[in-house]
Amino acid sequence: MAGVKGLIGVIGAELGRYAVFYDSLLHLATPPGTALVQTRGGNVAENRNIVTREALRLGAEWVLYLDDDHVLAPDTLMRLLAHGVDIVSGLYVKREIPFVPCVYDEENEAGLCRPRLLAPGDCGRVKVKAVGAGCLLVRRRVIETLGDPCWRIGGISSDVPGEDIQFCKDARAAFFTVWCDLDTVVGHQMMGTVWPQRGPDGSWKTTMLQRDEIASWPAAALNPAALDGVPV
Repeated sequence: MAGVKGLIGVIGAELGRYAVFYDSLLHLATPPGTALVQTRGGNVAENRNIVTREALRLGAEWVLYLDDDHVLAPDTLMRLLAHGVDIVSGLYVKREIPFVPCVYDEENEAGLCRPRLLAPGDCGRVKVKAVGAGCLLVRRRVIETLGDPCWRIGGISSDVPGEDIQFCKDARAAFFTVWCDLDTVVGHQMMGTVWPQRGPDGSWKTTMLQRDEIASWPAAALNPAALDGVPV
C-alpha cells in the first residue's frame, strides 16, 4: 500500500465489542496516509504484534494502538501526534472499581507499577513509568529498536497479561521516554450486570455487579409518573 505514513491498529476481542467504539473511530480525525488494521483473538500481545509487523511492512512512521472498548474524541490522534514524542498515551481509567488511571509512576523491585493518582491541577504531558496500551501512540523507531516481538506477556506477573507495562519497561530500558497526555481523555467501556433490587424496607435501587465489586445508585423507580411517555 503506497503512501502509508501511519497506522491505526484496533486490538479486538473475539467479536467487536462496542458499536460506540466504531462510531468514535469513524469520526476520528486522521492525517493523510493513515491505514487501519483490525485484529481479533484472545492473545492481546500477539494481536499487538500483528499490528506492529503490518506497520513495519507498510513503512508506517507511527502506530496508534487502540483497544475496542474505548471511546475517542475526534481530535485524539491529532493531539497525540502533535507532541512529537516517541511514546504517548491518552488518559483513561481502569473499568473496574475504583477506576484508577491506567498511568503508572512508580515501580518496585518486582517490576510492578503503582497507578498515578490525579492531583488537583494536573494537566498537560507528564513523564511516567508506564501506561496502558488502549490508546497508545508509538513511533516507528521504538518498535524497530525493540525488535520482534515487541509485545510480550508474563514478564511482569504470571497471573496478568501485563504486555503494556512490559512494553513500557522495555522501551525505557532502550532509553525511550514514556509520556501521558492528561489533556487527551479517552472513555473506557466497562462491563457489568445491573440489577433492580428491593431492600428490606421496600425501597428500590439499581445495583451493578462487576466481578466481586458492587456499586449502587438510588432507585430503579423513584416515581412512576416519571415514566410517562417512555417507550416500553
